Amino acid sequence: MFVLGVGKTTLVKKVCDKLEEMNFECQGFYTEEVREEGQRVGFDVVTMDGLRSPLARIVDRYIALTTCLL
Repeated sequence: MFVLGVGKTTLVKKVCDKLEEMNFECQGFYTEEVREEGQRVGFDVVTMDGLRSPLARIVDRYIALTTCLL
């Protein structure tokens, strides 16, 4: 079970930053919520090297899964 908003993604990013400072390479991806006017409208996939692609969006109250282009 995962708790929302406790900093899981922030922790992963900070750990990878520290590892890269020590000449280790981090690979992989995480998801990041997308907000418009304070409302969550979807999620993006973000790679550890900064590439971003839509994963899902809310369209007319339905979730639309998108094709990840990474």
